[in-house]
Amino acid sequence: MTMQTEKAHESLQAAELCFANSLHNSAASRAYYAMFQAAVVALEAAGILPDGKGWSHAGLQATFALELTRRRKLYPHSMAEMLTKGLEIRSVADYARIHVSERRTAQMLRWANEFVRRVEEEVEDGHES
Repeated sequence: MTMQTEKAHESLQAAELCFANSLHNSAASRAYYAMFQAAVVALEAAGILPDGKGWSHAGLQATFALELTRRRKLYPHSMAEMLTKGLEIRSVADYARIHVSERRTAQMLRWANEFVRRVEEEVEDGHES
């Protein structure tokens, strides 16, 4: 397991704990970061590294969608949509005056679990390059 995979699992676990304690904003935020960290794993496994110091949210999303869902077709386009929608929800959770609902947070947790699982399956199967 790579450092980023461990981080994705830690973020996922934190999201689950926050959700269990009705901390929906924090849970939604951590769920998004679990997807972000898993996307880093997927890109690195495919030999794609960021320009500069690291991935921006927009750069990671665009590269994941273009390279891994459209060009290489390693992942379904729905995963790119999860990242995009997840960032929108995370932005509400972290910066908006409104709260993320329990229903929306539960959806984020489902997406994050699926996203992390699918990346791990792809990387473990050795189909990443």
